[in-house]
Amino acid sequence: MNPVLGHIVILTLIALAGWLLFIKIPSYAPYITLLFCIYGQSILSQKQRSDFLYIVYGDKTKRRIRIIENLIVNIPFITLLLIESQYIEAAVLPVVSVIMAFVEVNSKSIVLPTPFSKKPYEFAVGFRKTFLFVLLIYALSVISVCVNNLNLGLFSVFVLCLLCATYYGKVENEYYVWIFSESPNKYLMHKILTAIQHTFLMTLPAVVLLTVFFPDNWWLVLLATAIGAFLVITFLLAAYSVYPGEIGLLELIFILLVFIPPFVLVVIPYFYVRSVNRLKNILV
Repeated sequence: MNPVLGHIVILTLIALAGWLLFIKIPSYAPYITLLFCIYGQSILSQKQRSDFLYIVYGDKTKRRIRIIENLIVNIPFITLLLIESQYIEAAVLPVVSVIMAFVEVNSKSIVLPTPFSKKPYEFAVGFRKTFLFVLLIYALSVISVCVNNLNLGLFSVFVLCLLCATYYGKVENEYYVWIFSESPNKYLMHKILTAIQHTFLMTLPAVVLLTVFFPDNWWLVLLATAIGAFLVITFLLAAYSVYPGEIGLLELIFILLVFIPPFVLVVIPYFYVRSVNRLKNILV
């Protein structure tokens, strides 16, 4: 794609997404806008890329380039915030962006301890790759307590679960499935139980925080977590339904159908049966 056309498409998508956010969920839209902008800047902060800029331009010029890049990324998001009269968030974003220019994201050389042990790798690897984003979502749950907004906290829990679901976007090599040496049904149950356990571990800080400060609505917090865990399981089964390939557009459409209650009874069994059939060629 021509770069100019690509930029136009990206700006159009940001404008449409922002417009929908401020119409559908106006209370959360400013925070979501901030999160996506910062997440985009974290991609530009990869250590390999930073090292390349340092080698080519030197440290001083590299910093200038990174600051300019982040400020350019800011433009559509700040414009959106200003149009929606979110002046505080619009003022905070450039400051955060300058700070992000001095941050290097390197999941390969910095080994972060995780509570996910070494069994299935998805959460250990995914957590390290999205560590900064996880912290931002936890911060969102803290903000929900500060502004006494439970809905914002429930949203942060659901976003955490959605992030966990993305960890199954790329499945393991066939060899690592083959060495499990069990039936496809046992393999899938093992993966599902692990996914549930690790999802609850990931959401635990936010769940405890919201339960403590919103004790009368503890059941809503648990319900949001359960729905999120259900989404993670759906992504997992969708991933193995096309194994050893990757989730495509058709699978994503089926995943969206899960949110329509009658389709739940069809989509989950469909993914499960397809997953079993795919794994029969590898497992005994």
